[in-house]
Amino acid sequence: MRLLIRRGSPVLSECIHARRPFHITRLPRQWLSTSSPVCLCPTKASTAAANTTELKGLRSSKSTELPDSPCRTRFAPSPTGFLHLGSLRTALFNFLLAKATGGQFILRIEDTDQARTVPGAEERLYKDLKWAGLSWDEGPDVAGPYGPYRQSERLDLYHQHAKILLDKGKAYRCFCSPEVLQEHTRIALKKGDRTSYPGTCRNISSEESDERASKGEPHAIRFLSPDKPARFVDLVYGSSRERDASEEFVIIKRDGFPTYHFANVVDDRHMKITHVIRGAEWLISTPKHVSMYDAFGWQPPKFAHVGLLVDEQRQKLSKRHAGVDISEYQTNATLPVALLNFSVLLGWSKAQKKGPNSDVMTLQEMIDNFSLKFTRGDIKVNFGKLGFLQEQHMLRITQSPEEILRHRVLLIEPIDQIFCAVQSAVEEKRNNPTEPVPGVPLGLDLEDLGAPVAAMATPDSAARAQYIAQVLAIAARDSKHGKRTAEDFLSTNRYLFWDMPLSVLRRCDPLPKHEFEILPSSGVQVGFPAVVDYLEDTLSKVGEDEWTNDGTSEVLSKAAKNILYHTLWDQEGAKMRPAYLVLRRALCGIDHGPGVAQIMVLLGRVETMKRVRALRDVDWSPAQNSRKISSSAEKVL
Repeated sequence: MRLLIRRGSPVLSECIHARRPFHITRLPRQWLSTSSPVCLCPTKASTAAANTTELKGLRSSKSTELPDSPCRTRFAPSPTGFLHLGSLRTALFNFLLAKATGGQFILRIEDTDQARTVPGAEERLYKDLKWAGLSWDEGPDVAGPYGPYRQSERLDLYHQHAKILLDKGKAYRCFCSPEVLQEHTRIALKKGDRTSYPGTCRNISSEESDERASKGEPHAIRFLSPDKPARFVDLVYGSSRERDASEEFVIIKRDGFPTYHFANVVDDRHMKITHVIRGAEWLISTPKHVSMYDAFGWQPPKFAHVGLLVDEQRQKLSKRHAGVDISEYQTNATLPVALLNFSVLLGWSKAQKKGPNSDVMTLQEMIDNFSLKFTRGDIKVNFGKLGFLQEQHMLRITQSPEEILRHRVLLIEPIDQIFCAVQSAVEEKRNNPTEPVPGVPLGLDLEDLGAPVAAMATPDSAARAQYIAQVLAIAARDSKHGKRTAEDFLSTNRYLFWDMPLSVLRRCDPLPKHEFEILPSSGVQVGFPAVVDYLEDTLSKVGEDEWTNDGTSEVLSKAAKNILYHTLWDQEGAKMRPAYLVLRRALCGIDHGPGVAQIMVLLGRVETMKRVRALRDVDWSPAQNSRKISSSAEKVL
């Protein structure tokens, strides 16, 4: 086979596995790309025997443009395992082509290999695809004009088409037993010959074949190799031709089920598939498919074979690799849109790029920018890119509570579940104060948590979700939440979910040791209680209607200018105006995080005033200030 591939390519491994002799020669310099491809072609001794395809390696720029008419594409997985990264990318490319042209995306389950079918795998495929955000217009669980969409339910259709080929002399029955075929393979391997079928039953007359079949003699049906080699055009690799006719492969197995190749062709034709985007490992099988299309007299769909996904050592990503199983991303709270964004860039990129974040796209933006300009050769997967995309999409989503709520399952429910678990532990500890509570989530000291805030004390999960979305929205503006887990988020922002006990306030740093001035009484030294009184009096004048981001920000700005340090015991306090520092510690117990005005609006006027007044009830003697809040509460979100 003559292919443009990279050194160490899995395509090379496919040829080795198929025992196809070859040697490697370099391409002319002008053909070389940055990926340094090599030319894989058969040895002279095997040219006549090997099934080869020659790719010219040239393609028209028009082949990368989207068709003018709607496309019908399909994703056709086998229910033999989980959905992996390569499969998701294949599904995504086909989905994008269909949606970008106003066409249809079809899901078809290819379960002809009954021995390898895994119970529950089909249902998991549905679940994983839906989690990723890909929907289909036709499929096993969706009505459509070309069903059924499960191959095991289409056996009559395959047998009808196999009979068409038998009647046209394009196929024949093979009565060779598995033992005979295994013996032929053993001898061929021992001699170093090709293991393809020797044509034992090729010349059996149709009368004899019909009679033996009618008597129930077990048999398979083989495709008769055509005299003329197959030709086809690949949208990625260009025009190609098969050097030698393909082997006489089985299309209907002895158990009555079709082979993948045969069912694939019949289904694509019957379902009016216009374009097939699939991995480059299927490039070697395309001549078989084109030969069957020719035998039926059908026009084949357009083919586009995209590069194989490989690791840093350029080995094909397999199901054993970490980060391949889609369920891992669900467990790790990866955003579906981030995973789709990551997948679409594995062998494809936008035509127009502007700015460092031009690769960051929503699903609709992927549809709007999609083209058929795929990268040739293997695609080395850099999982670090996924982390960047996760962070960028998280920042986009957390700009508003409304957008966060649209991702409730992924973003809100994990936080709510942990909150409920911690609250249950808190209540158990209060009911049995002398008994230890095992397995406390986050490893929190339960005595450091007060009662839940009103928004979280309700049994209404929808109300709690609204509040969590608001916390996420204000917290994300101050941080890179895309890198944090639900546990980190709840631990860092614990006092936006629970009240802060006085015992915790007493441990809030040495702020009371500072001496202050409150303008306009310049030069008059006051203590910390006076600052608390001033803030309480100032905030109490803000009415409920004015308790907004703008309203509270204006009041805080004026108050901050009026409260100054008179003396500093250390320089740490000088980093933040006293008013903001006092309020931040009173409201959430940490020096960093969301803006104070945002926290005040989130907690509400009543809760904010309650926490400010609580500062007056603390014994601020130095002995009480010896221990700070646990370090986990001081993390910056």
